[in-house]
Amino acid sequence: MQYNVLGKTGLRVSVMGLGCGGHSRLGLAHGLGHDHAVSIVSRALELGINLIDTAEGYGTEGAVGDAIKRVNRDEVVLSTKVPPASDGQPLAANKFKERVESCLARLGVDYVDILHVHGVTQDQYDHTRDILYPALQELRTAGKIRFTAISEQFGRDTGHDTLQGAVSDGWDVVMVGFNILNQSARDRVLNQTQALGVGTLDMFAVRRALSNSEELSRLVADLKRQNLLDENVDADNPLGFLLEDGVAASIPEAAYRFCRHEPGIDVVLSGTSSRDHLEQNVRSLLMPPLPDWAVERLRTMFAAVDNVSGN
Repeated sequence: MQYNVLGKTGLRVSVMGLGCGGHSRLGLAHGLGHDHAVSIVSRALELGINLIDTAEGYGTEGAVGDAIKRVNRDEVVLSTKVPPASDGQPLAANKFKERVESCLARLGVDYVDILHVHGVTQDQYDHTRDILYPALQELRTAGKIRFTAISEQFGRDTGHDTLQGAVSDGWDVVMVGFNILNQSARDRVLNQTQALGVGTLDMFAVRRALSNSEELSRLVADLKRQNLLDENVDADNPLGFLLEDGVAASIPEAAYRFCRHEPGIDVVLSGTSSRDHLEQNVRSLLMPPLPDWAVERLRTMFAAVDNVSGN
């Protein structure tokens, strides 16, 4: 495994983080059961992955907690998340703190390393900054969390409206959507995080459109209709050049390598329900960067796109 320092936190983190949400939720979403989910987390730890990202809403905190009992607590960088609202209403500070305490109980730990306010939308940000951020600082003083974090709703906020305004407000870590198809975070978020020393976790590196050729073709055709891609881009095989001459063995491999070596990204999150898939993703993220010409072609091809997540 390879490791980075997570911004100003100083945490030594694996370049791949195990994401415990997404479509699979460690297999729980497919009915594979608690023990299977625990085995995925355990295998990730064996492979040197030390950043595990879960959330109150994923239903995977219990499996994560059981898996990390098998290692020393200080060997794991544990990240979880609590939303800023419930049933459409902003959470009061005391309710937010109670829900963080519930996360700790499900995880079976005294503290988490990173606590995200989860999926904050632009209309929720003032409340998050003014009410919940001070609550996080109180939790930090009490030793319940080590670092404050915020994640965006990339599926809805593909242009990063929330994070553009939030990065400079003192957060230690942000979780941002960035992939081949939508690279807008480069100028809108990552330039700021690098300048300020904010740790950055990348989500959506590979989603449906980058793992399913039919979905990719449909998305590219739609982007062409919107005049966001050059008319000469082949909708039937838009990323075929990445598979030529041994550049990459698959589009997902290329997508992971593209994100892994993007300046400003400390950790690329990847979720799965399969040990084989987990190991395959690790191999991809440990590979060298794509050739410069391929990176430049991808940057140019999708330079105008900020309205899709790839999901």
